[in-house]
Amino acid sequence: MAASAQLNKNGSCYVEYVAHELWREPGSYSLSVMPFLKQLGFTIFLSHALFFVLRPLRQPRIVAEILCGLLIGPTAFGRSPYFTFFFPERSYVKIETVGYLGLMYHLFLVGLRFDPSALALIGKKATSIALAAFFLPGIFGISTFYMVASPDGSQDASKLGSVFWVIALTITGSPVLSEILASIKLLHSDIGRTATAAAVVGDVCAWVLIILVIPISLEGKTFHYSVVTAIGFISACLLAARPALAWIIKKTSRDRDHSDHYVVIVLMGVSIFGLITDVIGTHAVVGAFVLGLIMPSDDLGSRLVAKVEEYVAGILLPFFFVVCGIRTNLWEIRGPADWALTVFVICIGWLAKVLSTMGISMFFNVQPREGVALNVQQYTIMVLALLIMTSSVAPLIQVVYGPTKRLMHYKLRSVQSTGSDTEFRVLSCIYSTRHVPPVVGLLDLSTGDMRSPLTVFGLHLVEVTGCASAMLITHDPHKPGRARLRDPARTEHILKSLEDFEYQNRTASAQLLTILSPYESMCEDVCGLAEDKRVSLIILPFHRRHTIAGAMEDAEPTFRLINQSVLVDAPCSVALFVDRGLAAAVMRRTDSNRLVARRAAMLFVGGHDDREALAYAWRMAGHPSINLTVVRFLPGSNVGGIEPMEVQERHGILTIISDVERQRRLDDVYVTEFRRNNSGNESVTYREVMVNNGSETVAAIREMASEFELYIVGRSERSISPLTFGLAEWSEYPELGAIGDLLASSTFNIQASVLVVQQYHSESTAADEDGIGILDSMAFFKK
Repeated sequence: MAASAQLNKNGSCYVEYVAHELWREPGSYSLSVMPFLKQLGFTIFLSHALFFVLRPLRQPRIVAEILCGLLIGPTAFGRSPYFTFFFPERSYVKIETVGYLGLMYHLFLVGLRFDPSALALIGKKATSIALAAFFLPGIFGISTFYMVASPDGSQDASKLGSVFWVIALTITGSPVLSEILASIKLLHSDIGRTATAAAVVGDVCAWVLIILVIPISLEGKTFHYSVVTAIGFISACLLAARPALAWIIKKTSRDRDHSDHYVVIVLMGVSIFGLITDVIGTHAVVGAFVLGLIMPSDDLGSRLVAKVEEYVAGILLPFFFVVCGIRTNLWEIRGPADWALTVFVICIGWLAKVLSTMGISMFFNVQPREGVALNVQQYTIMVLALLIMTSSVAPLIQVVYGPTKRLMHYKLRSVQSTGSDTEFRVLSCIYSTRHVPPVVGLLDLSTGDMRSPLTVFGLHLVEVTGCASAMLITHDPHKPGRARLRDPARTEHILKSLEDFEYQNRTASAQLLTILSPYESMCEDVCGLAEDKRVSLIILPFHRRHTIAGAMEDAEPTFRLINQSVLVDAPCSVALFVDRGLAAAVMRRTDSNRLVARRAAMLFVGGHDDREALAYAWRMAGHPSINLTVVRFLPGSNVGGIEPMEVQERHGILTIISDVERQRRLDDVYVTEFRRNNSGNESVTYREVMVNNGSETVAAIREMASEFELYIVGRSERSISPLTFGLAEWSEYPELGAIGDLLASSTFNIQASVLVVQQYHSESTAADEDGIGILDSMAFFKK
């Protein structure tokens, strides 16, 4: 049996070898297992090795896979006759089959992650960037294609080739762009979200172009029939098949438990949809993408991603880049004139993209149609241009808009650094609707006067599984329809609460934001948004909730992981809020309809975090409904001594001279300033309690347990004091600090809410405290 394989314009004829070891019946697609396994193993090894080498350069996986294809093709290894041991020419047809199958399943997963309703939430800025990034490089792409193409082929083929050329040079694929931005810590920044949104719009433009112009290769009236049929098929899938599919899955599954039979049926459907769109006259990948688009994004979608993604990305998709490498031959670029033209095409394409998107990334996405659109030289120049453009993205963004540059945007990163005549900006996280009343109650007590207005960004965190990147939604109260993406009742409840808070506090303003992302990346979302909004404090609800019986129970363990990550990576101060009915206490009124004064206590031991907690309590002291008591614990006559010790840091061993006296001096200065400024405020009380060790500190706190409804304490994780020494060993939740964990414990019989504050601290802020760098004290204590 004879078969032929057309590689670009080079014809190859060979006798097909049929192995009878696996299937007794011969067939044209029979393939010996051992050669295929050798090719698979070599491809996976080479692509992973290249990715490991390029990882320090922050290159995405696609760059390593393109290079892998180039090395396997006739540009490098393919020129050696010994390499036919791994990749004989007769296996190219099978490799192409596996490669395009991997591309189909990859684009099915892309469609599965894509949320069409999100397009309505993309603003004008991102849309304008996307259109500019698509059409301007497209114009240059068409021009450069006709400069490169030789006028010796069919006019139809030349037109189709220009289409592929434009698609390849204009697409900014959102999955790869998300990977690039995540590697340089910009995915969750404002520019990262704008770039990702623009890439989504660009993807839509590219799909429209693919659907409409690929049938150009068809002759006569068939072209029109193909376009109309493709549009009709996609419309029927979106309008009829999508709700029908959701209904069938809902009726046939039990308790949202989807067996492997569903996965198998869906994967078979990918091939069927690809066959349908290929018969219609467009590309098979369109059908795979459409099936992913109409699949319900529920547990079944997450299960499909978990089952298929690693196999597709790690095994099948690399073969597609091997196909691209086989079609690419750098040796076809002959002479200085050809290389000059290649450099010109690369520079024009790169420069058009950079100028039209202001440095936003480029992505490789080319759909070759069986080698009839581009000859070897044209295809090689296109792949080389894509490789250089894609690999230059990460270094370019790192130079133009690196994270270190974003850190210079603002200095008010703590409550203590925010003056009495400066706007106080707070990011308050909301995991569920039960967090809304206590958080709003706390914010109500934190409002200042006109000299220091309070700006609140309420951040509703919603888990979305299987998404490529986070989505930020800004809710406009004047356009409530824009907020109804996932759960309208929950969103409207939170939005209404913030509107009421803003209405009742004339010196405060509030804005609701929603982030849709996996739990694993929510820490980056919170920290990135805090950086962009230039907030001084992040308020996080504690993961345990107060029960009717007065105990504390776990609500969602994942919330704790998010809180712990934010405490480590936050670009500003952080406060953990343990609620025990503060909202009801804040709204309690007398018979004359006046708010009852709330009793709050700030427990001051000393250190960075305690001074930050005192700064927050100082702000609360200006509220007419707060009676604030500051209790400062001072060492008694029998307190243990302190010895300096050596601490091994990450970058070496530093000998730390005890700065306890220096910290005490800073504490004295700040407390004295607080007392002087509040000397005439009858709602502020100051106490001093002498204690010698942690046990006496616990006893003193226990005596005042029933006096207050809110405790404000510092986390003091970076400092060790003899007054709290030993308490950390019994802490159940270290993120609350020694005293915070004590107050939040169910065994410590109090019914007051607790606010634990951690101050943002860096080398620069430490140097600003008294002109020299202050290192946190770590010491052993003498008995």
